[in-house]
Amino acid sequence: MITGFPSPAQGYEDKILDLNTLLVKHPAATVFMKIDSEAYSKIGIYKGDLLTIDRAITVGKGCYDVYEKDGEFRLGRVCDLKSEVVICGVITHVIHTVKNSM
Repeated sequence: MITGFPSPAQGYEDKILDLNTLLVKHPAATVFMKIDSEAYSKIGIYKGDLLTIDRAITVGKGCYDVYEKDGEFRLGRVCDLKSEVVICGVITHVIHTVKNSM
């Protein structure tokens, strides 16, 4: 006799979580960038975060982009950019590391 409820994880025991499948839609046009500055904390991107950047996506209103200006890569929104810059890609994901204070 079986009693109780079945496990909610039943049937998922052998499935592997693949971040490439979840985060990368255009493998040939996707790059990753690690942030080494606190300059973007106002937009929720912190030092040590890893960005997924898709160069195949068309830049749209409200997108955060990576652009090149004065030989440096920077983050921003196209609508906020006032000068000529080279758009390098659209930020699609931010992987944030939660630091342990131990």
